Amino acid sequence: MVYLIEQWRASYHTPKPAHGRRHNAQYAGFWNSVWVIAVDIILGCALGIFLIMRSQAVGDWIVLSLEQYTVKSLEDTIVWLRGWPAGLKLNNGLDGFLAELFLWLIHFWTAMFQPVTQYMRAVVIFAGWSGFVGGCSMQLAIFSDAMALTTLHTYWFYMVATRIFHWQLATLYSLFNLFRGRKHNVLRNRIDSCDYDLDQLLIGTILFTLLTYLFPTVLVYYATFAGRRVAVIMAQGLFEILLGILNHCPIFYIMLRLRDSRMFPGGVSYNMSSKHARRFIEAAWSMPGSPVRISRDPIPLSARNRLNTTIIQMEPASLPLSALFFQYYQIWVQFSASYLSLGLLRSLVVGDVVRPVPRLQHTMIPGLSSPHEADNAQSSTTFVRDGDTHTSPETEPVH
Repeated sequence: MVYLIEQWRASYHTPKPAHGRRHNAQYAGFWNSVWVIAVDIILGCALGIFLIMRSQAVGDWIVLSLEQYTVKSLEDTIVWLRGWPAGLKLNNGLDGFLAELFLWLIHFWTAMFQPVTQYMRAVVIFAGWSGFVGGCSMQLAIFSDAMALTTLHTYWFYMVATRIFHWQLATLYSLFNLFRGRKHNVLRNRIDSCDYDLDQLLIGTILFTLLTYLFPTVLVYYATFAGRRVAVIMAQGLFEILLGILNHCPIFYIMLRLRDSRMFPGGVSYNMSSKHARRFIEAAWSMPGSPVRISRDPIPLSARNRLNTTIIQMEPASLPLSALFFQYYQIWVQFSASYLSLGLLRSLVVGDVVRPVPRLQHTMIPGLSSPHEADNAQSSTTFVRDGDTHTSPETEPVH
């Protein structure tokens, strides 16, 4: 609402330019915000009516889905890992310890979350009524936060498995340097040579052997919970994409672009036309750089011998329709850079924590932030005389 008031003040409380017309960006920005809010409220009311009328059925479906995909499927996966998953022989002691640890955490989470499921219908009704106040965007935000809350136990499992995996991987790397007679220099941040005693080599060999045989067990559990965590983060990223599409949809810009493409200039184009040769050009010869005026009178013979003038017509180029949707491309670039890149793969390989998707923020329409840009893109005629360029704003428009 504050943003809408600022847009309204910028559009209707700013002094008009000399030509008597307000800047197109301020006018279009204000009314596009109005249309976006109106569409958001309409979609929120429609979804809210559905959620309120079907609150019991939707609440039961959510409870069953959470129990199936966040509890039972996770328990079945851990029980499957306690044996020999896919023929992979794991360490029985470490496998049993990790399985009991994660199963206990699941039971603890179930005991904590079970009383909340009794109020699921009230939560659905609250989400439905929120659509009448904050629109569909507020409902999407509530669904995203609810997903993060109901999958909190998978985040716990992922953090535990990640810390164990990263610690074991770092320890194996240090012991591998011990075999090569090297060590990590913390001060210089490099690998230097080092002479180890026989006792140090013996203890390092024993630890390296133990951690090597235990590594497949830790890797299996880490891959399981990391995959689930990435799936949850991807789902939250989809909610962010929907919010970005809904809150920054250029509805009014598209209608104005279809009505009159000249309202959104995307540049200028220069054309040279021979039909201007019949016009009389009067130049102020006493002062270099003076403006040039065009009249309807024919060019006299005396002026033709003296004038060396090239007439260039500058016209605004319309903004392409695809440029109105550039913000959606920015959303995809930000999302793919975070979770469809080599950085994500590296984080999973080395055991770094994968952070949630950042908020996808972007601007509205390119090239409309400065009022002077659109004013300078108006149609005008430029004249080049003796190497100097002059532009006359009072020049008669060319038809």
